[in-house]
Amino acid sequence: MSADCTPWKEWDPEAMLFRNKESKNAIVIPNQPLSENTCVFLKRHWNKAVLKVCVDGGAERLRKAMGSQAEQFLPDYLTGDFDSVSKETMEFYKSRGTKTVHTPDQDRTDLTKALMVLAEHCEEHSLQVDCVLVTCGSFDRMDHMMADFNTLFVSRGFLGSATACLMLDNSLTWLLDKGRHRVRTPLHLVGSWCGLVPLGQPSQSVTTTGLKWNLDKSAMNFGGLISTSNMFDGLDTVTVETDVPLIWTMECACESDSA
Repeated sequence: MSADCTPWKEWDPEAMLFRNKESKNAIVIPNQPLSENTCVFLKRHWNKAVLKVCVDGGAERLRKAMGSQAEQFLPDYLTGDFDSVSKETMEFYKSRGTKTVHTPDQDRTDLTKALMVLAEHCEEHSLQVDCVLVTCGSFDRMDHMMADFNTLFVSRGFLGSATACLMLDNSLTWLLDKGRHRVRTPLHLVGSWCGLVPLGQPSQSVTTTGLKWNLDKSAMNFGGLISTSNMFDGLDTVTVETDVPLIWTMECACESDSA
């Protein structure tokens, strides 16, 4: 693998979760359940996000979750084909300054189209975004989960230097491109488990440090070895060298009283 000569890509999950004052993150709320923990996270960090987007029925979920405080949590954009958001909710947000963008293209998911709108806004306004946090709460449909994984791959083509990251109640998931990566894993943030998955294509050589079961120029593919249910070994950094893009997922305290 020729990645040995490439620079390390640094990843800081604390910055992704707004625990760094210099974080430049966006929040995207798709039409997926908003758990209690996710709502706590949104209430705490909403105003820190440089851009907020609701995706179709995600606007319904946000409005319902925030209840009497809904006017304090207004997205910048509401996007989608609008088949799962009521006219009343659309008007609620439009009348308070939210821009609506109809995205009827059925060849792309609503989430992918929302990220495209976000990318266009950033380009037009020279807005820097490092991480786009997609609030997944807890997946209730396998097909939606797979579609969101696909969006992680597709969005590389238009998000520029920003990275889309799926945030569940207890984990962060994003794509590690071909090359060398260093992921910060501070003990106060991470849990016990993590995983590396060659979802897009087989890998011929993956090497890691900082895991209980490290890989050493290992091949991975579905039908063979994949590094799920791995664990951290107590160090503050995990390194990954890979010849293909990999899904990286890690248990972490996405919201806590100490956040």
